[in-house]
Amino acid sequence: MYKQGFAALCLALLMGCASVNTAPRESVYASMEANIAQWGAIVELGSGRQISAAELIDALAPASTLMVGEVHDNLAHHLIEQWLVTRLAERRAQGAVVLEMLDSDQQRPVADVQAWLRQGNQVRPPRLRQIMHWNERWPWEQYGSLVEALMPAPFPLLAGNLSVTERKRLMSASGASVHALFPTPAIAARQRQHIVRMHCGQIDQERLNGMLAIQHARDLRMAQVLDSAEAPRLLFAGTLHTLKSLGAPQYLAKGPLDPGLKVLVIGEQGQSLAATDADFLWLLPAHDADGSALVAAPAECDQPVSTAGH
Repeated sequence: MYKQGFAALCLALLMGCASVNTAPRESVYASMEANIAQWGAIVELGSGRQISAAELIDALAPASTLMVGEVHDNLAHHLIEQWLVTRLAERRAQGAVVLEMLDSDQQRPVADVQAWLRQGNQVRPPRLRQIMHWNERWPWEQYGSLVEALMPAPFPLLAGNLSVTERKRLMSASGASVHALFPTPAIAARQRQHIVRMHCGQIDQERLNGMLAIQHARDLRMAQVLDSAEAPRLLFAGTLHTLKSLGAPQYLAKGPLDPGLKVLVIGEQGQSLAATDADFLWLLPAHDADGSALVAAPAECDQPVSTAGH
């Protein structure tokens, strides 16, 4: 069943059904919501057993801090995230949601729009993108449905990322101090390996140092925003930011071993994580029953001009 639902989702995307002008009742999420709980397989990493979506919600609902790791260009991940927000709201009053996709200098316009919408006003999607200063580096076709659902919610939507100004400043970080930023030399080495691999080894030392400084600062900022937000709080970010062994959990006030912290990574069949990385792994099928790829293959390397490592 989940393969049929997932294939239908991809067909909808190819036909353009995810338009930002789509009426809410006709949105991709609305058409797929009934099937989301049956997609793929959810693994409890501590025990290795497969659990149901209902059991996942039971496990996540008591968490004071929940981090969800995603692949940024996979719409299925964002539909699952919207499903999680909806299901968790049935179990608890959400304190705050933090998005990596929002920069710190967007916080004021986002808060202003949220206040406007809570008064019963409405904003059309194109205008919403404009007045909240949405960064088009994050395609609205991927995130629009999720953001539209979060903006009128009774809890604050918080910016988890650095501003452009902050990122530019960090790109000039000196090599002598960059590795000392991380909690351990092992974490610094893993982050370095990831960035080098992401660029297929074609990155100079100065740029590598800057990207390491940005990656550290992003993880730190996400942790700081979560710690200052009202519980229960929820973060949606790229997978690396959410791993307990590597990312933002390392910088939480209570650390990655906090029993109130839960990490869910949304991944793809064949992906492997340890219990020290996350609590749950939601594996989506990479291919349909005929062996055809359901999602586009990721680019092997970033272009040299990219500064958006995740």
